[in-house]
Amino acid sequence: MSYSSSIVADLAVIMIVAAIVVYLFHRLKQPIIVGYLIAGIIIGPYTPPFSLVSQTEVFSALADLGVILLLFDIGLEFPLSRLRKVGKVSIGVAAIEIAIMMLLSFGVAELLGWSLIEALFLGTALASSSTAIIAKVLSDMGKIKETSASIMLGILVVEDLIVVMLLSLITVASHNGSLNFAMISIQLGKILAFLIGSILLGIFVISKITNRMVQMGNNEVVILVVLGFVFGLSIIASLLGFSVAIGAFLMGVIMAGTRCVDCIITLISPVKDMFAAIFFVSVGALIDITQFPSFWMPALLITVLMVFGKTLGCGLGTRLFGYDNSTSIKVGLGMSQIGEFAFIVMKAGQDLGLISTFLFSIVGVSAGITTFLTPYLIKLSYRLRVKRRKKSR
Repeated sequence: MSYSSSIVADLAVIMIVAAIVVYLFHRLKQPIIVGYLIAGIIIGPYTPPFSLVSQTEVFSALADLGVILLLFDIGLEFPLSRLRKVGKVSIGVAAIEIAIMMLLSFGVAELLGWSLIEALFLGTALASSSTAIIAKVLSDMGKIKETSASIMLGILVVEDLIVVMLLSLITVASHNGSLNFAMISIQLGKILAFLIGSILLGIFVISKITNRMVQMGNNEVVILVVLGFVFGLSIIASLLGFSVAIGAFLMGVIMAGTRCVDCIITLISPVKDMFAAIFFVSVGALIDITQFPSFWMPALLITVLMVFGKTLGCGLGTRLFGYDNSTSIKVGLGMSQIGEFAFIVMKAGQDLGLISTFLFSIVGVSAGITTFLTPYLIKLSYRLRVKRRKKSR
């Protein structure tokens, strides 16, 4: 079979297996995203005798496309005016939550006999939650426009930016033996320049171009121009050391303020749905179920502490900023998982020889567990609210 034919065959396997599993989950009234993850485990390289996908690098590239399109679509629901309302609480809650996760990571490292640098990498990995998974679950539940969803998405953006800065500072410090004010200032300046530059470019250039393209009445031109902007900002974010998801989300936020946002959503949805499915299947494929027996004890410890820490940090933080208990519970439980960024952080540490493969595998197992738990935790947060209302009556 030729290379191009094998790619088509892999894509066919992904879509067929995902369709079957997701259909069964839909019939069983279970979260669709869990169906995608199980489909990924079935076809992934860690599940003999299946291992149905041969071109794993192509699989990974398609997953990146899914992240970009999914986060762009989510960003279209959040114009700048809406994000400004939750900007203060998002920054504050993210700071509280990350501080708690760092403290818990030092405690775990002390208990298990890990080094200081391993504790720092663990804390950085646990600091970020999964933007794609949270957004998908909230969107499927029809809750994406609620206040709690706005707060969570704001926190997720702040988390990714802080994690990028922490990762760069830790790696540089491990080589130089210390940190200095100039180093921290450079990283902060890079983050602020990217955010401010993207927003200004969007307001004064991209919005005007997009509106003009829509007025032409040619949908093909519109979707090509829009996708060009989305992938362009995502690549810029990646070159600066940020997640491509941040660039895609920011472009969605920018275009959410245009007059043609409804037209863009209609055009992009079919493409987004297909590649988003591939992304979630790829996340499932990365879960190495053969490692569960070896790492289940430390992985379970990290998982329990992570859920506790994020629920406490995000929930209590949201409450401290004046939101009611219902919103605080939703934010706390909704943020309780390890994001895809954890794999990037741990891989960077492993590539530099700063952490062991053992720690990487433990975090991978914990990420798999929390990924499966996320849809149920978010649903639980809404059920707790319903029970409280009934009781008050």
